[in-house]
Amino acid sequence: MGKLFLIRHAFTPANNASYNNQRGLWKIALDKDMPIEMEYGVNQALELGEFLNDFKGKILIYRSPYYRVKQTLDYALTKMNGDYEIKVLDDLYEFNSGVHYAHTISEVLEMYPESKRYFEDAKKDLESAIYTGGESRNMVRDRVKDVAKRFEEDILKNDYDYIFVFSHGMVNRYIYYWLVGENLQNDMKNCEVLSVSDRKSLFIPKTFVPKGFMVDIDKYIGNNKCYTKKVDRY
Repeated sequence: MGKLFLIRHAFTPANNASYNNQRGLWKIALDKDMPIEMEYGVNQALELGEFLNDFKGKILIYRSPYYRVKQTLDYALTKMNGDYEIKVLDDLYEFNSGVHYAHTISEVLEMYPESKRYFEDAKKDLESAIYTGGESRNMVRDRVKDVAKRFEEDILKNDYDYIFVFSHGMVNRYIYYWLVGENLQNDMKNCEVLSVSDRKSLFIPKTFVPKGFMVDIDKYIGNNKCYTKKVDRY
């Protein structure tokens, strides 16, 4: 029986809104177009590729349509030697955090005062609280149920030795929930590899983003694809 691994994309500038409380990151790109970070994100993806290169056999790769996931896979593939079947799966899109995306808490409250309702609701029931202009965690959980079922069927078919799912932290969390029947104990880190069959993390990159790191926003605005090494695999 094939084994399935859930993989989160590399670090992005938008992640710094919560990691280092940096304001203005929403100016870089929309959620679907946000790139990975030029130094730490790229190095994480390269480390990921070196780890995944140890897996040999018939391998199917699913990826989210979002740009940061494509970039993560592109960089990883530069370190991987194998014959991979790659499919873009639109249903793997990240949860819709509405006006909260790439904003610090103070920033979103200043720019969108109506978002106060979300934070009040989240204190009562985090899973049901709906992001302003977006969706709740429960809504994400429910919409990925069919995706998880598809992966379960792929595993049972035994057509592949391994299945890699390149996606997002929240989406992976609930895919894991439907496949395993329990919640993840911790949020997935950038480029973490989680084995569903073994119910454990297999890889976390050594490259980490230091506290206090600030993204140079101007390097990304209007030019966020210039540094990407193209890999014409699909």
